[in-house]
Amino acid sequence: MKKFTEERVFMNTSISIQVYSDLGTVKTKEQLDRAFAMFDLVVKKYTRFDNSSELSKLNKSNGKLYKVSSEFFELIEYLLELSQITNGVFDPTVIDLLELYGYDKNQSYEQLEDPALLNKIKTYSLRRPTPSSIELHKKTSEVKLAKGQRIDLGSIGKGFAVDLAHSVLSESFKAFLINAGGDVRIKSDRSVKPTWTMDLYRAPLPNQAPIDDASWGQLELSGNISVAGSGGWVRRIKFFHHLLNPKTGLPQNIVSQTFTIADKAISADAWATILFLMGKNGTELASRNNIEYMIIM
Repeated sequence: MKKFTEERVFMNTSISIQVYSDLGTVKTKEQLDRAFAMFDLVVKKYTRFDNSSELSKLNKSNGKLYKVSSEFFELIEYLLELSQITNGVFDPTVIDLLELYGYDKNQSYEQLEDPALLNKIKTYSLRRPTPSSIELHKKTSEVKLAKGQRIDLGSIGKGFAVDLAHSVLSESFKAFLINAGGDVRIKSDRSVKPTWTMDLYRAPLPNQAPIDDASWGQLELSGNISVAGSGGWVRRIKFFHHLLNPKTGLPQNIVSQTFTIADKAISADAWATILFLMGKNGTELASRNNIEYMIIM
């Protein structure tokens, strides 16, 4: 049994896959190629930066019913379910607020210099459509957004791609690890690789120098399980970071970091964001949904 490790870049982050294989180099590489292709597939289908993507076509439907694929419909259903149980704190339509800060394809953030920006955003957040206004028609797989409303899969995209890659690798390997910029899913096997060890990255606080021992500790993972983390440090520019309270339009700063453990990467990904936004107010909800967590204030 030989260990293979390969790293590629998708979704503007490093994707690393480790597998234990007895298939030989050529066949193992073929399966790795198939797994990495899942990340490219998710980007092509659901990026907001390509007008031909399925996501972009829905977002341009301008208040009309639009038929989507069954896969996309299920993803939207999941996003709206999370929005409902969190009373709108988790908002997959928050991209309109993010773009007011300059969080778009160019990411120039010139708007941050405007002294009136925060007041503009607070005012806008009170009148913008919420996820509860989205209509779903399951029988026809149709979705109706409010006029001007858009969906973004940023809160679950990497996790979903990890799960797809996991399904591909499970066809051929008993033990492997996928790490997509901190979104991790593993599969272990007693005879091949009983456990996987994962460091919990310790992010510096704003205006703090990098930390020498940048870890909160380690997790020993076994079985078939996922881990994800969230924090405003990832995309912080001045006072802005990308995790917003949709009710105020402002960056949320209740906690500094969260980590979650779940059966699937898509769930770990989403709940890491939810707990960052809700803090301790979200812990009971997370537990009811079988999410293990660590919140760092």
